[in-house]
Amino acid sequence: MRDLIEWLKPGARVKRYIFVLLLSVFLLIFCGTSLGKTDDLTPTMLIAYVLLISLSIFGIVFSFILAQRNILLVSLKNISKRNKNVRIRQLLYGDPRLKKGPRVVVIGGGSGLPNLLKGLKEYTSNITAVVNVSADDYTLTSAMSKEERITPGDIRKCISALSTSESDFSKLLTYKEETGISIGNSIINALTEITGSFPKAIDKLSDIFKVQGDIYPVTTDELILCAGLENGEVVVGKENISERVRETRTAIKQIFLKDGSLKVVPEVIDAINKANIIVLGPGSLYTSIASNLLFEDVSKAIVKSKAKKVYVANIMNQPGQTEGYTLARYVNEIERYLGKHVLDYAIVNNGEITPEMIKDFNQEDSTAVTIDLENIQNRAICVIQEDFVLTAKNALIHDADRLAEIIMTLSKTKSIGDLNIVSIKKKHMKQEQMLSNKRAIKSKLRELKNKRIQKKVMKNKTKGKTKEVKTSAKSQQTINKLKDKISKE
Repeated sequence: MRDLIEWLKPGARVKRYIFVLLLSVFLLIFCGTSLGKTDDLTPTMLIAYVLLISLSIFGIVFSFILAQRNILLVSLKNISKRNKNVRIRQLLYGDPRLKKGPRVVVIGGGSGLPNLLKGLKEYTSNITAVVNVSADDYTLTSAMSKEERITPGDIRKCISALSTSESDFSKLLTYKEETGISIGNSIINALTEITGSFPKAIDKLSDIFKVQGDIYPVTTDELILCAGLENGEVVVGKENISERVRETRTAIKQIFLKDGSLKVVPEVIDAINKANIIVLGPGSLYTSIASNLLFEDVSKAIVKSKAKKVYVANIMNQPGQTEGYTLARYVNEIERYLGKHVLDYAIVNNGEITPEMIKDFNQEDSTAVTIDLENIQNRAICVIQEDFVLTAKNALIHDADRLAEIIMTLSKTKSIGDLNIVSIKKKHMKQEQMLSNKRAIKSKLRELKNKRIQKKVMKNKTKGKTKEVKTSAKSQQTINKLKDKISKE
């Protein structure tokens, strides 16, 4: 009864459109019956009837659309009274328009990836999150004895981020008890035993929490990440890398997989092949992003993909992995594992981070990522600078809404402002090819000249003569052609 009364309250703006609708229907019926009874129509009467019929049809359509619109608003008002946590955007997650959104593949981890996913899910439901789930080792001895443990932390955070269930329910995945035990990890482990495999457990959990998109581990095999440090030491296990770097104050030289024969989940490659845009980051440079690129199938698929490739730089450097890194260092490292000139865009924060913010949000051990465009090796890359800084509990995070908006814009266009990244990249690659050709021609020229000189010297020696060595007309002609080719390029 209360719901019925709600429609009759002033301000609902429903009654007026119902009245217009009824009036328009009555007018249309009146015109129809009048025309049926009239035998002799004058031109004036015909024009009047046409106008009245047109007006009544317009009134029916107009009032119906606006009445439906305001009925929806009143419905949302009623829902919000019962559950204040419901947001209008959550009710739109099932909107068919989201299903037609760009196909986005995001590769990353940590807290940065789930934060980005929250922003992306309001624009598209075609999201694939690729997460590295490693079997961590505490020591080399435990690694050799196969004593591993699965750490699905990043995946449960992504499930929570892409969940369209009520917010309190999705928080269950990230809740930790006072003892430090994660409820989400316990749920995943239980489902793994029930379903018989880790991927099936993730699929089941995605159904339970109504996940918008897909989440895949890069591999279901036991992945053990290793790092070679600048001091020559090799660290085994994802958990140990950051800790050892801090202890030794030595930078990471490279990372690699303990077992190079691991198989990539087929759905990951399929998603990359179909993607409109591929986003690397945010997340830990080595353990969350580059570790996925160590799989040859993944890196090759990204390179071959026609999708735009975007790197999202962290706001703060990560102690134990990227202390003192600049934007150029991040971009150059990604392309060291992925391939040269593969990235199309880099998105970086240029918002101010004050000492007070660093102190208030427990970031004393970290530094902000500085922007040094002159040191980026990929001269064709387009760098997008924006103020993304938001504050969260003990952290400085990206503004997920603004970041997602930029990524969606990039997925639909080839240019940002006046910069056409495709033509710039082609021009850059052409210049590199021309330089390579020049070097090859010069090398061939020296080789040819030396060969001719040696041949003349040997010929003169056999005759016992010491004549001045001269190049033949044919050889000189070849040399002149090569010189002309160099000058033209």
